[in-house]
Amino acid sequence: MQVVSHPAREGGISYRPDIDGLRTIAVLLVVVFHFHLFAGGDSGFVGVDVFFVISGYLITAIIRQQVGAQRFSLVGFWAKRLRRLAPALFVVLAAVLAYGALRMVQADFEQLAEEVIATQFYVANIYFWRNVNYFGLQAGSIYLLHTWSLSVEEQFYILYPLMLVLVLKFAPRRAPLILLGAALVSFALNLALVGTKPEAVFYLMPTRAWELLMGALLTWAPRPRHHMLAQLLGVAGVILVVSAVVGYTADTRFPGAFALLPTLGASSLILAGAEAEAWSTRLLSTSPMVAIGRLSYSLYLVHWPINVFASQELGDGYTLGWRVAMMALCFLVSVLIYRWVETPFRDGSLMPRIRHLVKGYGAGLVASVALCATVIATHGMPQRLPPDVARMGAFANDRPSDRCPESRTASEAARPALCSLGAADRPQEWLVWGDSHAWAAQEAIDLWLKNTGQAGRFAFMHSCPPLWGVHIPRGGTACHALNDAMMATAVQDPRVRKVFLVSTWHQGAGWLATSPDRHLNLQDSLALFQRQFDATVRELQAHGKEVYVWEPLPGARAHVPRRAATALMRGEPARLDFSFTEYREQTDFFFQALERNRPYIAGSFSPSQVLCRAGACASVVDGDPVYFDSGHLARSGSTRWAQALAAQMSGPPVLQSRLMR
Repeated sequence: MQVVSHPAREGGISYRPDIDGLRTIAVLLVVVFHFHLFAGGDSGFVGVDVFFVISGYLITAIIRQQVGAQRFSLVGFWAKRLRRLAPALFVVLAAVLAYGALRMVQADFEQLAEEVIATQFYVANIYFWRNVNYFGLQAGSIYLLHTWSLSVEEQFYILYPLMLVLVLKFAPRRAPLILLGAALVSFALNLALVGTKPEAVFYLMPTRAWELLMGALLTWAPRPRHHMLAQLLGVAGVILVVSAVVGYTADTRFPGAFALLPTLGASSLILAGAEAEAWSTRLLSTSPMVAIGRLSYSLYLVHWPINVFASQELGDGYTLGWRVAMMALCFLVSVLIYRWVETPFRDGSLMPRIRHLVKGYGAGLVASVALCATVIATHGMPQRLPPDVARMGAFANDRPSDRCPESRTASEAARPALCSLGAADRPQEWLVWGDSHAWAAQEAIDLWLKNTGQAGRFAFMHSCPPLWGVHIPRGGTACHALNDAMMATAVQDPRVRKVFLVSTWHQGAGWLATSPDRHLNLQDSLALFQRQFDATVRELQAHGKEVYVWEPLPGARAHVPRRAATALMRGEPARLDFSFTEYREQTDFFFQALERNRPYIAGSFSPSQVLCRAGACASVVDGDPVYFDSGHLARSGSTRWAQALAAQMSGPPVLQSRLMR
């Protein structure tokens, strides 16, 4: 293999082709991970950590060299970052918005506009931290999720040069110690908060800065004096990165201490790269590795939206062959962007003067923000869609109000704010206790209680089933605390006579644990569900409470408003419904527990009795989606569900054998 070696320089420092090769490793880890090309390839996210170390190293090397030569300029530094990052990003965002205008329903287009604004101002990491949650954005439908790492780097680029220049001016000999201290503080925050605030630790710059500072500290590290030392560093670097890739999964509590493997691995490879004859340096400096490394920024920008759009367009047909084809398309598009956008802006062929660059960037920013603001203000520009498509797409926002607050933290859950439901002048004898499906059904339950002259109180937590004594993996102790508090309220409050357990119950199939730090396998999770369902129902019944259970909703194969609207647009069937057989197979573990506990249960409510006819469980009824996503009840159907509750809950429990038709 040919090894690239030439004297090109970046920002005044000697060009190192091995670092472009390391960029290749990083971007391929991320891209292969996101396209799910290999079974078990769930750890490619560590590629971002490799990128952070590279960025910290290069930025510090550039600043130190220019400060030493007394020609460093903050304006010049930021202008170079702008020239390097902004043009390609503008092109990708424009293409994404164009696709959205043509293919997205209102709620999705509005969400995309918000993401574009957050990305343009390099606060996407903060936006996703605030919005990626159980009932906010979901990873598979976030069109610019990958830009969180660009925002972390850009925030670092804004603050770090100011600090480093001051340190180099007033305490140059202590600079490594000062940066080491800052890195240790950031790392300590990361360790302290990863268990209780994992999203914040993952997305925010203060808990990620240590990775960039680790790269920065490498600029003070001595070059390996012996060839063998460089060889060993290369071996160590490969072992550390490979260990992270092989050993980590989507359940790994990351970053935390686990981020040390990829960051130390990248650091070792950068140190080894100072020796041109080291085997790792020669491998990373080969022509293919360098070529892909130069494309890494454009490839990183385009791969995620192409993957998400293809997944939404093809649905269940997004097979391995299509994923490989889309990955190839990503390479083609990145080559075009690198050749016609990145290169001419970076070498100054386009807008060579800083003031022209700034004016062009400002004009583009204003135009982009104006367009996105219009999309947001009009709630997704429904007028661009045919009326029937716009009507169907509007159901994505058909959610209940937020009048009943969620118990989010362990402290809130220990003293949940119970929300009143039903008739205001009646005793609150019902305690409604559940997860996000209880939240989605709250208006139907409220209307049912009002219509039948009853009242109660309600508390919920997303993804937390109403089961006494269970934890949700990586969910902290909040779920356990809420269930403890609700059980205590149920058994100790004399006003409570009836308890309604409302949930999807699907958490039992692999999403329950005996502690927040442990992830059980499917068999153990199902066994825990059976034990704690029994314990919950029987404890309540033993204290004289009437127990009622909301059975699982059948759900749909995909996001109902989006898929149904897209099907209308294309003139094809939506293919959303599960068969009744599929529904029973998916929820068999629940019905086993339900039937076993019939002597302790006063009644159950069966959504499948309402939705499942002729062997299929409908996701659209009378032209209206049953769900605002793939499984949570749409608000507009509350009257229908209140009537069904009145019909079923006033009589004897419905035996499931009667429903199999």
